[in-house]
Amino acid sequence: MKLNVFHFSAASLFNFAITNGIIAILVFTVLANINRAQSQVEVSMMETDVANIRWQLREFWAHRNAIGQSISGGEIENANPLRLVNERPKNYSGEFADTPPDAHAIWYFDTKAKRLVYVFNNGRQVRYRLASTAGLNRASLGAIGAMDLVLD
Repeated sequence: MKLNVFHFSAASLFNFAITNGIIAILVFTVLANINRAQSQVEVSMMETDVANIRWQLREFWAHRNAIGQSISGGEIENANPLRLVNERPKNYSGEFADTPPDAHAIWYFDTKAKRLVYVFNNGRQVRYRLASTAGLNRASLGAIGAMDLVLD
């Protein structure tokens, strides 16, 4: 009985190495694009939350004006905007003096800086403040009333 022994030539080993190298480059490219797409989705979701908060602040302003209650600048400046709205983002964690431990993809209100903060999955943060539109050079698109959520 004769055993079949596979013999690999130098050329076939070289072709195998080149093929594996190409596959590795393709896998790396796909993974990098998936990571970038996930980051873009997270930014879009955060921006959607900001737009929703702004609309709810406009509704709050309209309601207060409809019942004859004005809103003073002192009432607005540095307040937690999520105390004024009916629906908070699902990933809102609350009010904290420091960034909560293991914070990823969450909103929280920084009680020291008086800012609404979004912490991305990669640890990067963006901060917003509730401000009177009277003191702003420019307000967000569709801003009405005396307040706006401003990127810090």
